[in-house]
Amino acid sequence: MEQIVSVFGINWKLILVQSVNFGLLLAVLYKFLYKPVLTMVDKRRAKIVRAIHDAEKAEAELGQAEAEKARIIREATQKGDEIIDAAKKHAESNEHTIMKDAHRKVVHLLNEAERRVAREREEMLQKAEREVARMAVLSAEKILRQGAVKQ
Repeated sequence: MEQIVSVFGINWKLILVQSVNFGLLLAVLYKFLYKPVLTMVDKRRAKIVRAIHDAEKAEAELGQAEAEKARIIREATQKGDEIIDAAKKHAESNEHTIMKDAHRKVVHLLNEAERRVAREREEMLQKAEREVARMAVLSAEKILRQGAVKQ
């Protein structure tokens, strides 16, 4: 073994010093580089896990919100349909009432118009009778004048 050490020129003291230097370098790197990097990686891993958890939670809440939105829209549509049906029924009942009132008014106006026409007809007949009577009196007077003038 000594021959190998002398052939290769191995210096045990140098190897020992280099091993101590390497050990110190490892200790310094472990303390000042490896530990902070591991701490940073763990923090990032925790942030990623928390972000994934938050994303899953947000997705679940979004699903619930979508279901709630669909339920609200369904209820609003149903209430809207009910309101429309009620409005149609109300409009139909109002239509019947309005039609009855309109029919009553039309009948009343027709009756009033018939009475007015009958009254005006009666007045016209009376005027015509008076006019005929006046014309008859005038004709008789004229005939009498002509008869008195011929005599």
